[in-house]
Formats: sequence, C-alpha cells, structure tokens
Amino acid sequence: MRYLLLFCGLLPFMVLAQHPAEQLNRLKQVSESEKPKIYLALSQAYMEQQPDSAVHYANEGMRLAEKRNDQPSQAALLLQLGRVNALHHHDLLAKRFYQEALGIYRSVHDAEGTARCDDALGQLEGAEKKIPLAAGELDKAARLYAGQRDSNSVAEAWEELGKVYAENGNPEKALQYYHKALAFYEHRKETPAAYFVVLENISNLYQKKGDSAAAMHYLDKAVRSSRQRPGEEEIHLLNEQGIALEREKDPLKALAVFKEALAQAKKHQQPEQQAEALIHIAELLRQQDTGTSLTDLKTALQIAEKLHEPQLEARIYAGMAGVYRQEKNYKEAMDALEEEHHLVDSLLNADTTKDIAALDSSYMLESSREKIGGLQQANKQEKRELWLTIMFCVLAIIFAGGLWWYLRKIRHLNEELRASNQIKDTLFSIIGHDLKGPAGSAAQLFELMETENFTETELRGMIGELRLQTTASLELLQALFEWGKAQLQGVKVNPSDFDPGPVVERCIHLLSQQAAQKNIAINNELPPHLRIHADADHFELVIRNLVSNAIKFTYPNGHIDIGTTRHGDKNTETTFFVRDNGIGINESQQASFRSGQMQVSFGTGREKGSGLGLLLVRDFVKANQGRIWLESREGKGTTFFIAFPSA
Repeated sequence: MRYLLLFCGLLPFMVLAQHPAEQLNRLKQVSESEKPKIYLALSQAYMEQQPDSAVHYANEGMRLAEKRNDQPSQAALLLQLGRVNALHHHDLLAKRFYQEALGIYRSVHDAEGTARCDDALGQLEGAEKKIPLAAGELDKAARLYAGQRDSNSVAEAWEELGKVYAENGNPEKALQYYHKALAFYEHRKETPAAYFVVLENISNLYQKKGDSAAAMHYLDKAVRSSRQRPGEEEIHLLNEQGIALEREKDPLKALAVFKEALAQAKKHQQPEQQAEALIHIAELLRQQDTGTSLTDLKTALQIAEKLHEPQLEARIYAGMAGVYRQEKNYKEAMDALEEEHHLVDSLLNADTTKDIAALDSSYMLESSREKIGGLQQANKQEKRELWLTIMFCVLAIIFAGGLWWYLRKIRHLNEELRASNQIKDTLFSIIGHDLKGPAGSAAQLFELMETENFTETELRGMIGELRLQTTASLELLQALFEWGKAQLQGVKVNPSDFDPGPVVERCIHLLSQQAAQKNIAINNELPPHLRIHADADHFELVIRNLVSNAIKFTYPNGHIDIGTTRHGDKNTETTFFVRDNGIGINESQQASFRSGQMQVSFGTGREKGSGLGLLLVRDFVKANQGRIWLESREGKGTTFFIAFPSA
C-alpha cells in the first residue's frame, strides 16, 4: 500500500516530530525497552533513500529485541526488513522476513500484526504476478482488519487487490475492488489522501481500456474534490489532468492546467511540483517557442538541483536535449545528453551500491538467524533425546524394581508355602504317630477289659495305663492347639512390666502332682523383686513347658532348679534357667532344636515327647524379643536358658 509506505517513511517525523539525528541522540537517554521502537523509526526514515542504513538500524533493533526476548518488537522489525527489501526488489529475502514476522505475530496472537504481514505478502505475490496467492493473502488481511474494526485498512486492502488485478491484466476485477474502496472513502467525513489515488487509478484503468470519457470523468472528479483541500494532492492531480488533456490532443487546455498547477505549487511552496509543471509546459511550448521552453526547463533544473533530485535533473536534461535538437544546436544537445547519462549512471551506481549493502546486511541477518535456528533445533533435539533417555532409565528402574518386588514376593510366598508344608507334615506326623498310638492303645485296653475277666489289681494297672495314655494325649493336644494357633494366626504379643516370681510359683503348683508321681523336687531359686518386660501369658507358657519337659526327662527322685543367672547385659535383660539332672540331650537332638525341627523321644517314665512344646517355647521367646539356648550332657542333665528384656 503506497500510503502505508508513505506513512512508514513519515512516521519518524510524526512521532515527536524529531529528525533522525535527534532520535539517534535519544538512544542514549531512553530505556532499553524503548530503543527497538527508535531503531524501527530510524529504519523507516531511511528505507527509500538509504536502504543500507535502514537495514543497519533494523538489525540493531533486532539484536536488542532478541536479547530482551521482546517478541512484538522482533516481529515489527522483521516486517520492516521485509518492506525495505521489497521496496528495493529483493523479493526472496522480503518474503522470508515477512513469513518470520507472521510466525511471531501468530504465536503471540496479534491479529493486527498478522494482518499487516498477510497484507505485505499479498503485495509481494502480486508484484510477482502470482494472482491467486496475492488475492488470498490480501483477502485474509482484509478479514483480519475487519475483525479489528480497522475500516481504513480494510479499504486499503481492497485497493491493493485492485492494484494486483490491474497490474496483471484483469481490469474488470481491479475496478470492482477500486469501486469498493472508493465507496468507503466517499462516506468518510474527511476525504483521505487515498481517495484521490483511487480515483486516479480508476481513471488510468479506463484510459487503458480506451474509454477516455470515463477516464477524464474520474480525473475531473478527483481534481474537483482536491480543490476543497488545496495542497500537494491538488497540484499532483492538476499535473495528471494536464497530461491527460495533452494525450487527448487538447494542448491549450493542457497548457492552462499546467500553468494552474505551477501557480498552486508556488503558492503552497511545492518546488518538486513546480519543476514537474515547468517540464510539461516546456514540452508543450517546444514546437512554438523554444526560447520560452528552454527558460522553463532551466528554471526547473535550478529547482531540481536545490532539491538534490538527480532523477528529476536527468529528465530535465533529456527535455533540454530535445529542444536543442529542434533548434539544430547539436553541441548543446550532446552536452545535455551527456549530463543526462552521467546522472542516470550515478543514480544507477548509487542505487546498486546501496542495494548491495542492504542485501548483504539482510543476508547476514538471515544467515545468523538461520544458524541460531539450527542451533536451537539441535538443542531441542538434544533435550528431547536426554528426556527420552531419562524416561527410559526411569522405566527401566521401575521395571527392575517391580521385577525385584515380584521375585521377592514369590520368594516370600515360597517360604510361606514351605513353612505351610512343614506345618502340614508336622500335624500329620503328630496325628499319625503321637495321637494315633495312645488312642489305639486305649481302644485295645478297653476291648480287653470288656471281653476278659481281670482281677481288681489287674484292672487298676490297666486303668493306670489308660490314665497315662490319655494324659499324654491331652498334653499333646494342648501343645498342638497352641502351636497351630501361633503358626496360623501369628504370635500376638501384649507386653507389660511384671514380676516373674508369682508366675513361676503358679507353674510349679500346677505341675506339682506330675512331679510327685516321680518324686521329683522342684526348687524355685528366683531372687525377689525381679521385673521383666514381656507378655505374662507367654512367659507362663514358656516356664510351664520347660518345667514339664524337665519332669518328663528327669529320673525319679531327681530335682529341677529354676533361677536366674548372669548372661549378657544384666541392665537390659534378665536370664532365667531351668535345670534338671535327667537323661540329657545328645548333639544331634540339640542341632535339631536349633534348626527348628522336632524329634519324638521318650521320658524316664516312658512318657512320649513330640518336641512340639519346645518349638512353642522358642517361638514365644523370640516374639518377646528374648533369647533361648541350652547346655546339656548325656546322662548329666540339661539346662535351658531364656533371656527376656528387663523392665
């Protein structure tokens, strides 16, 4: 959009009305966050005449914006770099900058910035005669502008669509969009400069179509409207109207219009428009009055030299060469042509140098950004691979942990199964041997008593044998019950601080009848005022089983001693002993006890022992944080030691 570019060029002067040099001084005073805006304004100020400077300032702004991660400023500066390159026909670079700016605007959800990028891309595609792409981009821009309620930009997008179709040979489509823009401008309270440009473009289209009347109609309309706001638009349109009249072979009207344009240009101090009017007047007068024509051209040349406009000077020298040729003054004509060629060459060289410098700067920036982008992509890839490695390691650790837990659980279950099988085997062994035997013997005795005639003495003997068998079975069942409950439910401990003396006395009293049958003395050697920390019921079961076991394996007229001894740390635990002078325990039986196995054995009075009671003792002592061990010699007796925590 030509107005947008014009606006961009004037923006630095509109903002704070400062000259670029003054803005350069401001760079030293403003904060870092404000500097990218100043660099953008400087680039816009230099973009037409000094593209290399425009690119330089845009690059400086980009470096600062990237350092601060200021994405809106980055996008604005990239868009500006695209405009500089597009203005000087570096279309490929311009497109890259536009697309990069578009990506940033979209990422920050800036609809206005996105519309500006679509607009710029549409103009670029139109210049490359890619009509469908250009129309698509400009249509997107118009819709985004409409969404932002920016009606001026919508109208400008329509105008650009008209321009694209006009430049690519579709005047009907171009007129359709120009008229849409024109209708919008005609309903504005104040007539914008764009209105006159649209009228001029419509006039040019009708002229190309060969409809001179329509062309003059729209040009006259533009001139009439411009008189309401005298100034540069009016003078420019007067010159255009003069050219149209000259084209229509009406030199008198054309001359009058050019003279009016000259007068208005002088009045409003528009020297460039004065020079334009003088050039056209001189061209019209060349056939009739070469002297006046040359005078006008020389006046125009003086104005152009003051303006430092070499392009305008070249046009004037070309006109002077034509007048000199008409006068057959070939030397002056050659001199004028040489001046023209010199100016054209200098313009071409200057433009080429500036374009090359701008192109180099743009390529350097683009290459730098591509390298940074490549490094960022590589960094992302490395991070992605690192995260994948970490995730794999974590999953491997989780899998290994799960496998370890599973194997541990399997091992634990196998141990439980092994223990369960051992319990089962033990139960069947006891039931099959220890209980079956006494029960079978009792049944045989009852059968004999029922079928045979026995004396009273014989019956008493048989009844004594029955009592012995049933007592053994009862003891075994009691022990079996306690042991089975401990194995199936676990040993439940309810510890407390208590005096073990009364517990030991109770056990001795309960077992006194059993001891009396073999005339065995039980001696309580416990010191008074002992205190231990354990489950009192468990302690009683342990003492009762150990004493009962001692009675079973002690000879008649023997003795059993219960007391304490010094083993380990007396401050933390109390060690009890149960000592007998019975048959003792051999080495293999001691090893079986330590490994938790049970062996059937017989006492001194043929009492049968399953070993189940000792297993109960061992389990209950361990459950109460205690220790148990034994010392024994065959034929000398056995001593069991049990240590419980002291209170």
